[in-house]
Amino acid sequence: MAMVDQLPPLAPRERRTRVAVPVEPPVLKPSLIPFDVMRDAERETRVSEEVVVEPSTSPLPLPEEAPIFTQSDADPELALYALSQVRMFKDLPEASLEALATGAQQLEIPDGEFVFLEGDEARSFYVVVEGTVELLRQKDGREVALRHANRGESLGLFGLFSAQLRAASGRAIGDCVIIEVAGERLQELLDRDDVLHERLLRMHRERLLESFMTSKLFNDIDSIARARLIGRFANRTFNVGDQLLSPGEVTNLVAVVTHGSLVLEERARPGEHPRSYEVLPGQFVMVTAAMSGTPTRLRIHAPEFATVSILTHKDLNELLHDYPALRTLPQRLPTFARQLDRSVFCGTVGVPGL
Repeated sequence: MAMVDQLPPLAPRERRTRVAVPVEPPVLKPSLIPFDVMRDAERETRVSEEVVVEPSTSPLPLPEEAPIFTQSDADPELALYALSQVRMFKDLPEASLEALATGAQQLEIPDGEFVFLEGDEARSFYVVVEGTVELLRQKDGREVALRHANRGESLGLFGLFSAQLRAASGRAIGDCVIIEVAGERLQELLDRDDVLHERLLRMHRERLLESFMTSKLFNDIDSIARARLIGRFANRTFNVGDQLLSPGEVTNLVAVVTHGSLVLEERARPGEHPRSYEVLPGQFVMVTAAMSGTPTRLRIHAPEFATVSILTHKDLNELLHDYPALRTLPQRLPTFARQLDRSVFCGTVGVPGL
């Protein structure tokens, strides 16, 4: 398979010599824009707010407390059937589903117990066979419910590829039966199944953009505009040394790193070494030079092979014409992102990590 199609590895990324841009992650609402954003954008209005649950007498357990449930080897037929109901795995060859189901675990979760906890390392994904799993976070001493996962839905796929800790806890509503599949098993299948590989690659990119567009940075933008923004992003690959931006350019663009990294580098002052910043997967770069009328002073390039989702100057300008609220981005960006130059900002897209 060509390098352009490669997903990020399931294992955590190795440490890099550069220091990643220190960005305070914004407080995000749950991902609201559907998978097919252009077709179903109107669905967001039905789930536009988080459901806040009042503090209970039984708060979420601390990360060091192990969830209580029964775990055993899954019945092969049950695991195969459960995986076949997941939208991501539909229409895959039976041999691929059988390989994925091999070694799966069956979890029987009593009502009110936790499947996984916020802060857990993402090493597997889950499929709900019976019951409902509620996803929730701790926020200011309260439980914030994000969404419910029902029969035939998967949990945890995205967290495997974003190399993150679980960003929420999963709690059983009623007794639940869940199939757990190790990340290593999924990786083995991805290495030889091009169809599944492409589906997960597309999911990885779209989830990054969904999370970005539901951040507070875009609170003033209506759902249709956000859906159009997502639809205008194009996937682009960078080889070592390829440039995204040169000093002195007057342009507008938004770039979300999905794999690899980008480096933002200042011109060196006499007698000094140039400062540089590294933007990693799950972070974005926004350039507003054309909106603010201030040429950029940074060079943005790829130190390694990278894939980036980009909203170009032309597409962004067309959307600025249709949606005037977008013109306030230069004023709002300093609140939600780090300003690296007069017109260059960097921040986190707020990857759910579930």
